[in-house]
Amino acid sequence: MNTETRQHEVDVAVIGAGTAGMAAYRAAAALTPRVVLVEGNVYGTTCARVGCMPSKLLLAAAEAAHHARHAGPFGVHATVEVDGRAVMSRLRAERDRFVGFVVSGVEKLPAEHKLLGRASFVAPGVFTVGDTQVHARAVVVATGSGPFVPPMFEAIRARLLVNDDVFAWDTLPRSVVVFGAGVIGLELGQALHRLGVRVRIFGRGGAVGPLS
Repeated sequence: MNTETRQHEVDVAVIGAGTAGMAAYRAAAALTPRVVLVEGNVYGTTCARVGCMPSKLLLAAAEAAHHARHAGPFGVHATVEVDGRAVMSRLRAERDRFVGFVVSGVEKLPAEHKLLGRASFVAPGVFTVGDTQVHARAVVVATGSGPFVPPMFEAIRARLLVNDDVFAWDTLPRSVVVFGAGVIGLELGQALHRLGVRVRIFGRGGAVGPLS
């Protein structure tokens, strides 16, 4: 087995190729060619894959259904029938198109500027990615965050979804319980409700989104 570790010295290392990481990389690359972008999962950014972009596609479908149902005051009378499979098929197709633009941009970066794998620090400014050890004068950590699942939900783990999972659905469910009345929970809950899903939202602390 080859245990040789390759050495890579850069001025700036950016860990995380999401929206913030890509912006940091572009800023650094404008100042020095000695830069590396590290991604531990897949390229495409959270925003494009499971964040802002697919959520807005779901909202757009929900808005279309909502406005059609409430067009009566304008003299327009419509019967709304939501095709869950068609809604999610369009969402995933457009989402994949957005992700494709991001991935295409990453593919155009110089090969020596990219490392795919998880970074593990071994000293200040020094970390390994697979068999490569990176020595960086400056490090930007832009790894983002992930959904937190409270221990109380471990008993129903098999039926539990996080917000990222919604955009992998083939069709819309008949009912959903949303735990969390923050802006993401409200956004998804309202969209699903307008698309005909029976929704119940539970929060804590007496707040609804940013409102008390």
